[in-house]
Amino acid sequence: MPSTSRSRNRPVFASSIRGAWRLLPWLALCPSLALSASPPGAANLWLFEQPEPAAPLYRARIAGAATYQRYTANATLAFACRADGGSVSMELVIDPKALGFDTDPYEGPDASAHGPMVVAPLASPPVKLAVNGWYGDGGAFNVGTPFIFGVSTGNIDAVVRQGLAGGGMLSLELPAAKGGKTLKAVFRLPGDSGVLKRVVTPCLNSPAARVIG
Repeated sequence: MPSTSRSRNRPVFASSIRGAWRLLPWLALCPSLALSASPPGAANLWLFEQPEPAAPLYRARIAGAATYQRYTANATLAFACRADGGSVSMELVIDPKALGFDTDPYEGPDASAHGPMVVAPLASPPVKLAVNGWYGDGGAFNVGTPFIFGVSTGNIDAVVRQGLAGGGMLSLELPAAKGGKTLKAVFRLPGDSGVLKRVVTPCLNSPAARVIG
C-alpha cells in the first residue's frame, strides 16, 4: 500500500488527519459557513479509503455540509472504483436523524423513491442521477448515523471530472419523497485532486457507465 505522505500524488489516510476534522461540529452552529462547504484550507482534501484490505475497491472521500429545512449537519461525498476497472460509483452520506429527513422511502431494494439527485457543479449543466439508499459506513468523517444515497448508473463521470479539475463548489439536491423541502448538500472541491485521480482513473470512460436522465 502507498505511504501516508501528503505529497501531491500519494493518498492521504484518514488516520493522519483526524485532528483536523475536530473542527467539523462548529459547522452546525453556523449555517452560512456550513453552506460554504468548509472545512477550509489544508483540511479540505480527498481521503483515500480501502474498505477491505484484500479487495481491489477504493474510495476517495471529502467532507461538506447538508441542510434540510432549518437543520444543518455534516455530510460526505465519495467516489469508488475497482482497481481492475468497471464504472465509478458515487455516495452521498448524511445523518437523517440530525436533519429530520425521512429516508424510509429511499431505503432498500423495494424503495419507492429514487430521486433524482441533481448535481450542479459550477460552469456545467446539472446532472440528474437516480439513487438507492441504505444504512452503512460513513467513512472516517463523523456524520452520526450514516445513511448512504448510492449512485451506480448515470453520467457520474461528468461529476468526477469536476472533482479532478479541482476548486469551486459542488451542490447536490434530493427531493423529500413525500413533498416538502429539498435536501441540499454542498462541498468545496479540493484543489489537489491527486487522491481522487488515483482512485477513479481505472474506471473513467468505462463502457459500463450509462448516461441517463
